[in-house]
Amino acid sequence: VAGQSWFGGGCDLTPFYLFDEDAVAFHNYWKGVCDKHQPGLYPRLKQWCDSYFHIPARGEHRGIGGIFYDDLSSSDGGFDAAAFTRDVGRGILPSWQHIAETRGGHPFTQAEREWQLLRRGRYLEFNLLYDRGVRIGLDGGRMEYNVVPEHGIREAHLVDVLQKPRDWATAGS
Repeated sequence: VAGQSWFGGGCDLTPFYLFDEDAVAFHNYWKGVCDKHQPGLYPRLKQWCDSYFHIPARGEHRGIGGIFYDDLSSSDGGFDAAAFTRDVGRGILPSWQHIAETRGGHPFTQAEREWQLLRRGRYLEFNLLYDRGVRIGLDGGRMEYNVVPEHGIREAHLVDVLQKPRDWATAGS
């Protein structure tokens, strides 16, 4: 639509070990950013984040939430979605930097490392199965096993190159 813009963005936190005071500081930071632009915006964007980053098959969320929005416009009287999105972008580092500085040097055990890897797997699981950006790309595809194109057709040529990479820089010489 001419003259209209929509914005998406956000910031969420996915700790492997939870320190309640870090969660409080992180969420209060984002509440402050939201309140600066529109009172009452934070609960709406927090709920959006909680809903979006949910892993239905596990009945859990990817992390401890934050704020998230998509298709946000300035149609609400006096709300500037572009300015808000700029402030979100500027706020990402300061929202969690203190956590990294405080927790980053802590030693960890092998068992804690195993837990970290498990949680990283949950993060990956969400991104591969549920993330809207990935789903949009996957919805347009089709998966079949043992598809072998007939020899000599264009599809077979592509598969041959995919299976045996070429040195394209010298292919034309």
